[in-house]
Amino acid sequence: MIRFFKTVNIIVRAVLVAACLALCAYNVYILVARYAFGNGMPTVFGYAGASVVSGSMDDDSGDDDIEVGDFVIIRVQSDYAVGDVITFLWDGVYITHRIESVTEQGFVTHGDANGAYREQPDRSAVVGKVVRVLKGAGGALEFFRSPAGLLVAIGAGVLVWIGADIVSGLIEKKDDEKEQD
Repeated sequence: MIRFFKTVNIIVRAVLVAACLALCAYNVYILVARYAFGNGMPTVFGYAGASVVSGSMDDDSGDDDIEVGDFVIIRVQSDYAVGDVITFLWDGVYITHRIESVTEQGFVTHGDANGAYREQPDRSAVVGKVVRVLKGAGGALEFFRSPAGLLVAIGAGVLVWIGADIVSGLIEKKDDEKEQD
């Protein structure tokens, strides 16, 4: 029984260390890419993520709506088609809209809830295509991408580490008591 708990303890600690290292590396990469190289939406392995802060894609038509508070996962692609939902840089702001038509310079886009309002970003302004929407996860994921969120995650990891030590110590103490009897 002790051998099982020691194995679980080692696995929990390895996962915690790996998760903390990955979270730290990701946050450092994002900070360096944003502030040292001026890349407002850095990609990792061709993917980026963003929290939705406006309702331009929420037309109340169903499950495919992108609502305020959602988190979108964006994939860089070499080509985009009519109907794709893309994220692009427009006047210093990242916008997620649907492609209405393709032009020689780029795209004509609109938010599903915007009616007649259109943007025409050129191809170089496009970050990528929205490939996944995590409903309601925007606030939480943005928090964990921040320095405060990183500290909370590390603090939680430390608490789990200490908890694993306490449980392991209690089990060893109980096993020692059995051996003495």
